[in-house]
Amino acid sequence: MTGHRLPKVRERFRRLVATHRRWLAAGLAGVAVIVGINAARPAAPATKPVAVAAHDLPAGRPLQRDDLATIQLDTNLVPEGVLDARHPPLGRLLVAPVRAGQPLTDLALVQPALLDGYPAGTVLATIRVTDPAVGDVVHPGDWVDVVGADLRGGGASVIARGAPVIALPGASQPRATGEGQPLVIAVPEATALALAESGVRDALTVVVTSPPEG
Repeated sequence: MTGHRLPKVRERFRRLVATHRRWLAAGLAGVAVIVGINAARPAAPATKPVAVAAHDLPAGRPLQRDDLATIQLDTNLVPEGVLDARHPPLGRLLVAPVRAGQPLTDLALVQPALLDGYPAGTVLATIRVTDPAVGDVVHPGDWVDVVGADLRGGGASVIARGAPVIALPGASQPRATGEGQPLVIAVPEATALALAESGVRDALTVVVTSPPEG
């Protein structure tokens, strides 16, 4: 019985295809166009989570968790220095007002104090090193011993030991002979006074050393 019905089914299928071949052709063409468009569509751009202001923020406000929202931003549009959305520096002060939705960068916040992390009683002392070439050798983050040489021939002595270098103001600027190189270092207050006294009578130089243990 099944063998007699199979030819009839095939014949009906052929007639159905013949009757609706135009519609079938049009449908297949449409599917082909859709597939082609999807294939030609460019891949979605890579994104990065970026911290933005959740609402308008005034200058001087300490940054709080509810001040921030996170959006996915095209990596080509992410500004330099954007804050890490996962670990924002909460508590830091805003330098200027920020509009809602604006990405927050490091320049939007007051920078940490230069002496953050140093022991209580530490101050910044500016000395002028006799040799201007020290700006080519010493860099912020180095540790130095400051040596004072008595200009009257009284010998030399170490004025400060193991002082971290904080900054070299104007290190890239040319200097006249004898002008020296300013150097900002972090030292105890008593050492800063000794350096000030020595700077009046001595020629100062520095020796790069290892950071103190512990």
